[in-house]
Amino acid sequence: MDPRATLIGHILAVSIRILMTVCLLSPLIAEASSQSVGVTGYRLGPNDVIRIQVFGEDDLSVESKIDGDGNIRLPLLGTVKVGGQSITELQGSLSERLAAGYVRNPRVTIHVVKHRNFYLSGGVRSPGGYSYEEGLNVQKAISIAGGLTEKSERGVVHILRRVGGREETLPVQLDTLVLPDDIIVVAEGQKFFISGEVKTPGRYLYEKGLSANKALGLAGGRTDKAEKNTVKVTRLTSGLAETFALSPDAEVLPDDILVVEPEHHKFYASGEVKTPGGYPYQESLTVHRAVAMAGGLTEKAERGALHILRRVGGQEETLPVQLDTLVLPDDIIVVAEARRFYVSGEVKTPGRYLYEKGLSANKALGLAGGRTDKAEKNTVKVTRLTSGLAETFALSPDAEVLPDDILVVEPEHHKFYASGEVKTPGGYPYQESLTVHRAVAMAGGLTEKAERGALHILRRVGGQEETLPVQLDTLVLPDDIIVVAEARRFYVSGEVRTPGRYLYENGMTAHKAVSMAGGWTEKSEKGTILVTRVSDSVAHTMEIALDAPLLPDDFVVVPQLKKIYVNGEVKRAGDFPYGRGLTVHQAITMAGGFTDKAAENSTKVLRKINGQEQSIQVNLDTVILPEDIVVVPRSFF
Repeated sequence: MDPRATLIGHILAVSIRILMTVCLLSPLIAEASSQSVGVTGYRLGPNDVIRIQVFGEDDLSVESKIDGDGNIRLPLLGTVKVGGQSITELQGSLSERLAAGYVRNPRVTIHVVKHRNFYLSGGVRSPGGYSYEEGLNVQKAISIAGGLTEKSERGVVHILRRVGGREETLPVQLDTLVLPDDIIVVAEGQKFFISGEVKTPGRYLYEKGLSANKALGLAGGRTDKAEKNTVKVTRLTSGLAETFALSPDAEVLPDDILVVEPEHHKFYASGEVKTPGGYPYQESLTVHRAVAMAGGLTEKAERGALHILRRVGGQEETLPVQLDTLVLPDDIIVVAEARRFYVSGEVKTPGRYLYEKGLSANKALGLAGGRTDKAEKNTVKVTRLTSGLAETFALSPDAEVLPDDILVVEPEHHKFYASGEVKTPGGYPYQESLTVHRAVAMAGGLTEKAERGALHILRRVGGQEETLPVQLDTLVLPDDIIVVAEARRFYVSGEVRTPGRYLYENGMTAHKAVSMAGGWTEKSEKGTILVTRVSDSVAHTMEIALDAPLLPDDFVVVPQLKKIYVNGEVKRAGDFPYGRGLTVHQAITMAGGFTDKAAENSTKVLRKINGQEQSIQVNLDTVILPEDIVVVPRSFF
């Protein structure tokens, strides 16, 4: 073989090998160069996914997720601690270790495939954990979580960050850079309210330094009917509500209620007028004309008994007035319902009639059409309530009738009477051996409102009228008045399927009351029942047991289920039902328990205290409150 041909062939082979080596190295060199930008300050930690390549040693190249202790496993080297190191530091340390007896002149390149998470909580649409990106700032992080909710506090963002082994709460701006494992907390916004003569009354998000003028602008400004110069505010100070005028530049506070009043003063008509409400005030306006503007009196109105509610010296007073009395701005004219009297028995039109002062028994019978042919011609009996006691006696034709009197014209033959909650109250022919049961049936039976098993008879005994409790088989006597009382009620509201008013029964318990209202809804806090009860004219609200007895007129309320929230390094982050005495340990168990990366001893609770959200260091036995957010951070080791 020609030696020159051999030499040329050898040179060509070496050249080809050098060219192939350069082609293979180019992508790796470019990738290493691109990865070195921006990562020199980045410290690796648990849950980062990295790719390690050793040039020319494919068996030593791996892609691995850093475990909770900051380690990965590598061929030849076994378990290697990488957490806390930068890319450059790790490349150097791996090169040194591989060169120490494993690989000759190792060339190690490292690439971060996936960064570990950061977290968002509070007023964002999709709170939770998200993969970190280089150069990520607070604004982009909030966008990744769907943006702010309507309730969020604009410009009030904090980051929970571990600094020097301690977790700190840091106020941040939108352009602040986010680090892996940061917990971004967006506070919920406070509100204020605007009503009255503005174009869009309602509830609005409060901003620090908000003036009354700017608040009105948010509500669309004043309407054409609005008072141009004044705004009133109702504000809670030290537990007391006070109302005062607010200047345009004055600062609005959270929960303020701003009211823009109409330009013209009004007066108000209530009670028995045909169109109650507010009306424009006019100079020299009389009560007569004011009532006419409200449509006049209804049929039920008490003629000649008018009153005005008027504020005098800071106190509201009730003043009797005449039709020609002058009305003042903001007066409330009150027309009372007329008092009534009742006529039953043998008259042509028994019923309820309007009472007039000085009304006689004769005139009262005339309003009821006069006596029937079967009526007793000479006597009229009246049942009247005096000092809380009902008494029945004969009334002469000229005697005065009083409000709420019950006049009874008896038949020539004896009768008994049924009143109260029967379907057809009135007088009925008496029969021998008549029982209460049959007498009630003759009066049409009990109404739906009747109190079952609570019947009484008004009977004259020894010249005195007595009230006697009776049974269905009790015998009725002539002139007896059977009285059926209206049934007592209780009320059920809140998270039940059919809230409303229900008939009270002796022995009624809270559990049975909830069952009568359809039972608990899915949103209810099962087992918790509140009752509001009036005692000595004072209403008290208390929590009662399921088997606790109820009283008539009790208001039973089933509250809505309270919740707690668990975020961070738990297996199923989210919201969970709150139970009394719930501990941090139980809450984390409800969320599936800790993940392998959880920093269990650094668990915190975010809690709203005096309107401000605060971070509280807790242990597993700490009892949590409704709406608490349990945050389990990631372990750094």
